[in-house]
Amino acid sequence: MSSYKSIDSNQNLHISNLLRRFLEQHQEDEICLQDLLLKMGDRAFGPTLLICALPEALPLPVVGLSAFVGIPLMLVSAQLMLGFRQPWLPRWILKRSFKRQHFEKPIYRVLRHLEKLERFFKPRWQFFTHPAFERLIGLLLVVLAVIIALPIPFGNMLPAIAVVLVCLGMIEKDGLVLAISSVIICLILMVAIGAIATVAPIPTILQPQKTR
Repeated sequence: MSSYKSIDSNQNLHISNLLRRFLEQHQEDEICLQDLLLKMGDRAFGPTLLICALPEALPLPVVGLSAFVGIPLMLVSAQLMLGFRQPWLPRWILKRSFKRQHFEKPIYRVLRHLEKLERFFKPRWQFFTHPAFERLIGLLLVVLAVIIALPIPFGNMLPAIAVVLVCLGMIEKDGLVLAISSVIICLILMVAIGAIATVAPIPTILQPQKTR
């Protein structure tokens, strides 16, 4: 078991600034998940969930990425739902690393859009940032994480983007974004459940054979 705590005072920096600074300061061929989370700062669940979901929201050419992202995303989302004060991840997940070349280019592409988005985020609608509402969001994220973990080509990108929006809303204490993101998640879950119900075999009730 392992926990992590930031050693940097990054509370006043946007996530886009922290990601850019991390890539500039870490030039190794492989990026460790624990190092990335440490750099994000001590902001509870927002950055942890963001880092877990961001690889799936980007077109990263990494085999088995859905399962790797889905497991910690489910774990941290469940902790948010249960009211944990700080996220926790086991050491074997924190020590996982991935190739810098698979991470760097997509991140730099998304940073431009992320920096534009962050201009619209601000503290508002404080009711939706209450811990009780965040626990409800945690429940939605648990179900969404299950969908993301499924090996569906490009079928989990939209759910991951919804998780990213939730995380940004949590980080910036933007209740409006959290409310809108929650509605989007509910719509995604409805579509996913409908799709699964369509393709899943429906068991038939065995009827006695007619006797002649």
